[in-house]
Amino acid sequence: MRILALLPVFAACHADVRHDTHAFVAPAACGQGPYDVHLRADGRMGSEGVEVWACTPRRIAGHVELIADGMPVRDARFGDSADNARCVSGGPVVATAAGDSAARAASGGGAPGTRSAQPVLVAQAFDDHGALIPDDACKPYGLDGEYLMNDTMTPMRPGADIDVRIWSEAPNDLEGVVFLVRHAISTHTRAEEEKEWAKLEAQPAPAPEKAATEKVPDHGAPPAPLAEERAVPASASARWVPGYWVWAGSAWGWIAGFWRDDGVAMPAQRIEMPGPPPAGAAVWIGGGWQLRAGAWVWLGGRWRR
Repeated sequence: MRILALLPVFAACHADVRHDTHAFVAPAACGQGPYDVHLRADGRMGSEGVEVWACTPRRIAGHVELIADGMPVRDARFGDSADNARCVSGGPVVATAAGDSAARAASGGGAPGTRSAQPVLVAQAFDDHGALIPDDACKPYGLDGEYLMNDTMTPMRPGADIDVRIWSEAPNDLEGVVFLVRHAISTHTRAEEEKEWAKLEAQPAPAPEKAATEKVPDHGAPPAPLAEERAVPASASARWVPGYWVWAGSAWGWIAGFWRDDGVAMPAQRIEMPGPPPAGAAVWIGGGWQLRAGAWVWLGGRWRR
């Protein structure tokens, strides 16, 4: 897969770049994505790129992919860990969608494996007032700012689609989180950039630095979420935790949504090793605990076609 060549660092200096900033929030508190934000390249000057920031009250972790005109430019990993305990399986559960109803829960009552609509971020009005760092841009929210992806500048044709894809391998707790997607457009023409590049090439090369290695998974972003039919909660205080995808080693597997009540104790979540799927179209539905007649019963995971 071809990667677009990057222009020199001088092209991304803030004095030589104008920014159009767009703010987005997730439609639900627990979210995995993939969320796609589409911008249109200006294409009239030199290079263009994207910065992605997050104004967040907690730690989040995941990936930002940048795809320009259908070609991948960058896959940046952000965050070492996430404060997402309330969005993942393993806590106290009142009723789960696993077991005999797994196919209905994972498909909304239709054929197993039916996808729901792709999750979409909700645009918010925003003015960064020329902020150059995330903390300044996030001050109106009273939140800390975090870089998710820095500028990656490259020439683009006028009107080219710039796709920014945000996703995570486990759901993040996105309540109160605001994503800032900044479209960076060079104020130099391409001829001016080429002239500056020629000057840099004529200078003695600096001592090479050890390149930072970034482990990026080769499985890419998870599919769109599966449609789910919610079981009846066993208590009025239970909170619905939506299902999500996990990488099962050779394919994405689905952890069905469940009702969680933090006041009800349950055994620890069991670790399942599903192994390879029996068929290419099979989906792994993870197991879970279910409260039956006052006792916790483990309903094991299974492959569903």
